[in-house]
Amino acid sequence: MNTENRQDEIAIRQLHETFEQATKAKNLDRIMAQYADDVVAFDAVGALQFKGIDAYRAHWQRCFEFCQGEGFFETHELHVDVGGELACSRMLTHCGGPNAEGEMQAAWMRGTRVWARRGGEWKVIHEHFSMPFDMQTGQVCLDQAPSQQQAG
Repeated sequence: MNTENRQDEIAIRQLHETFEQATKAKNLDRIMAQYADDVVAFDAVGALQFKGIDAYRAHWQRCFEFCQGEGFFETHELHVDVGGELACSRMLTHCGGPNAEGEMQAAWMRGTRVWARRGGEWKVIHEHFSMPFDMQTGQVCLDQAPSQQQAG
């Protein structure tokens, strides 16, 4: 990996850390600063897709309203690939927060972010979070968690 790509990888890893901190603090402006205006997002909850920063911001606001207390958003197994003006990061995430009754609601998800350099800054142009589901029942597998024994 050349020096420029390595610096870009470090920058994107730092953006992931900022994202985690902003999510925990429910700092919507700081979260949305990472997205391009024309972002397209496939989130694990809500609509099939969100087109544009305004639609995705409204979705994030609804998510924060659902979570009554301090939430968490942890990135695990982060992998970043950089190639010129585009980059991709993939990760497993563990996120959640308390519901209205104070019970912690949490789940593991898979995530992918596609980054483009816009005006000299890395911005997310596509984001995709998903959770596995059982094909027989159609139910989301909320009890899944990463393990060291996964096939790869």
